Amino acid sequence: MSAKKILQLVCVAASFGALIWLLSRIGWPTISTALGHLGPVSAGVLVALGVAEGLFDSLALRVVTGPALRVGHAMAINSAGSMLNLILPWESGEVLKGGLLHGEFGASRAASSTIIWNYIFKISRPALSLSAAILATILCRRQISGATLGWVMTANILAFTPYLVLRFAIRLGGTEKAVSLLRRLPYLRRSPAHWVEVARAVDREVRGFWRQRTWAFVQVFGLQLVARSTGWLNIYFGFRAIGAPYGFAQATLLYATMNVAEYLISLLPARIGVNEGTAFFVFRFYNLDANLGLVLYSFLRVRNILVHGLIAPFAFVDRKTVQKAADAPTPSPP
Repeated sequence: MSAKKILQLVCVAASFGALIWLLSRIGWPTISTALGHLGPVSAGVLVALGVAEGLFDSLALRVVTGPALRVGHAMAINSAGSMLNLILPWESGEVLKGGLLHGEFGASRAASSTIIWNYIFKISRPALSLSAAILATILCRRQISGATLGWVMTANILAFTPYLVLRFAIRLGGTEKAVSLLRRLPYLRRSPAHWVEVARAVDREVRGFWRQRTWAFVQVFGLQLVARSTGWLNIYFGFRAIGAPYGFAQATLLYATMNVAEYLISLLPARIGVNEGTAFFVFRFYNLDANLGLVLYSFLRVRNILVHGLIAPFAFVDRKTVQKAADAPTPSPP
């Protein structure tokens, strides 16, 4: 067996191992309690929303890369990155996405596609969250103080900061400058001129994406908006699933608040349990049932692990080998 095959098998096994480990970190009693509050129909709706989020994000990635990337493989790559983001901080899964795209599109195209997807993501996510904050200000003005709603609004406006920073870095040719600084790394030191040229190509493609592929930019933005809206629906349908006495207004306020909180959570070295704990305190802050909030977000965490954990291993399957096996001639009968 070749070294490449062994590496693929190790990656597949590691993905399934990560799935089991993440579930055990949450705790089987917590999982049992969360599932006990949900009927099969409600659980199915929430699982469908999780799959839909991954599908629309994958479609957005396919628009950036082009039709050569199949939807199924895009979903597997997206799930692999999401699984890594559940374990490691600082959105490390985006690096994995770029690495998985490298085999099909080369270094320049893989890097630029990943950067473009995240560049637009840093607009679409706060845009929808800010819309939720504005709507929450209207719907919850009698239940929540104006000062609190003002802080939520301000925090959502500040959530555009990562986009502005990335935009500034792209205008300055940030990829080329980063590669120039990292030239001493063994992997880049082998052919520094090549990697600087790759970085320049990445910067050119990212800067020109809006001008040269305006409709693609709009498509990616729209698909990401639909993907992010599933998070909003998760809370609303989650309330109905667990029998919580809350409606659309509370779901809207919680979505706007939790989105801002997740920007801070992404900087922490630990991910498992942090989101659920944050939800507990956010629910309590708004005088909502904190235990129901913990149950809801625990289920959503389990759902994400299951959905992405079952799809992610396919990102490490060698598509060329599978295609060759499928195209192999069938031996004729004697």
